[in-house]
Amino acid sequence: MATIRAALPAEYEVVGEIAAKAYADAGNLPADGSYVSVLRDAADRAVNAELLVALDEDRPVGTVTVVRPGDSYSEIARPGEVEFRMLAVSPDVAGRGVGRELVEAVLERARSEGAGRVVLCVSETALRPRELYERMGFRRLPERDWSPTGDIRLLGYFLEL
Repeated sequence: MATIRAALPAEYEVVGEIAAKAYADAGNLPADGSYVSVLRDAADRAVNAELLVALDEDRPVGTVTVVRPGDSYSEIARPGEVEFRMLAVSPDVAGRGVGRELVEAVLERARSEGAGRVVLCVSETALRPRELYERMGFRRLPERDWSPTGDIRLLGYFLEL
């Protein structure tokens, strides 16, 4: 079981690399490569959203960005919702439940804030993450599907709390 907490400044670089590597390994980056710099910039996410890290024996092994409506990182969140983005897990701990633990931490935060719903977008090609979200009870929110680039299509999902 991982420890989930806010990322510390000393961890931002490794957290950014976890996100960039996970997205690249999964083939979920636009062809132009522009999104890599956004994934690597964990420090900006920590300032303009909430950056969580999963630790395994004090070593960062996963991350997620928690977003509220109006945050600069918000893509689809509306009032009363919490959104999460950039969920990523190191390949060396894949399959050990770290992704699920990170999503549970988001749900816990949303409940504690009184949010009625958690939303996210996920690439239509990201099959393993989509399976995780669906197993956790998330349902499709097709009216919020969108494409940030011509080669990436993001699917909206939600979970009522």
